Amino acid sequence: MSSSMFRKKSRARVRRHRARWKAKVAAPQLTRCPACGAPTPAHHACPACGVYRGRSTR
Repeated sequence: MSSSMFRKKSRARVRRHRARWKAKVAAPQLTRCPACGAPTPAHHACPACGVYRGRSTR
């Protein structure tokens, strides 16, 4: 008798779960800054010039 209170998951279910998790973890999408043209992560201030949504953060 097993001491765990959870049922054992089949190998197929575990592998499917892991495959979906790895698909979610991906490199962030980079966009071009409208002010200077540098690659910038989406929804973040530009690391080169500091512009976010048309405003300077510096």
